[in-house]
Amino acid sequence: MARGKISRRFFLAAVAGGATLGAALLFLSRFKPAEGGGVFCGEAPPLVYGREECPVCKMVVDYPPSSAAMRARVRGVERWYFFDDVGCLATWHREVLRQGGEVVEACVRDRVDGRWLRADKAVFLVTTEFTAMGTGIVAVAPENVERYRRGEVKGQWSVRSVEGPQQYNPPAKTGEVKAEVMYKCVVEKFEYGPAWSVPPDWYRGC
Repeated sequence: MARGKISRRFFLAAVAGGATLGAALLFLSRFKPAEGGGVFCGEAPPLVYGREECPVCKMVVDYPPSSAAMRARVRGVERWYFFDDVGCLATWHREVLRQGGEVVEACVRDRVDGRWLRADKAVFLVTTEFTAMGTGIVAVAPENVERYRRGEVKGQWSVRSVEGPQQYNPPAKTGEVKAEVMYKCVVEKFEYGPAWSVPPDWYRGC
C-alpha cells in the first residue's frame, strides 16, 4: 500500500497540552464501550488503508500494525475516525471529551494476529518497535502478551485498501517490551512532545 502525501499540523499544543487533566478525569464517565464483555470489537471498523486521514497528525493511515479506529459522537453527530498510531488515538480521545462528546467505541489492531480489539480490553505494550508516529505503542489481546514477547506474530491479516481486499503480511520482528499498560493510562498520560517527539518514560506511574 503506497504512502500518501503527508501534511502535519501542529495543533496538538491545544489538544494535548497542559489542559488535559479534566478530560482524563472524565474518561470513565464519558467512554461508553460497546456492550458485552468480549475483548474483540463487535464489527471490524470500516477502515480503508491508503484512503483515510488521521485527524491528529494528518497522515494517511496505511500501516496496519499500529492502526486504530474510534466511533465517537460529538455535537449530536456520530462517525468513525481512523488513526495511524495509538498515540494519535489517545490524543483524539481527549479531544472528543474536551468538546463534550462521547467515545462510543475504540478499536485497535492486535499486533500478534491482526484482529480488532476493544481498546478498553486490550493490553498496550510500550516497545522499541517501529510504529507510524514513532510511539512504539502496540496493542495485543491479554492472551497474546507472551506471544508478542516471543516474537510469534501471525500472518496474513485481512485488510481493506484503496486497491480492494488484501492479505497483509505484518513485520515478523517484534520489539523489546518496556512496559505493559492499559488504555485508560495511555489516554491520561501519553502526549506528543515538540515536533511530534515521544517523551521518554511517559508511562511511568501507570
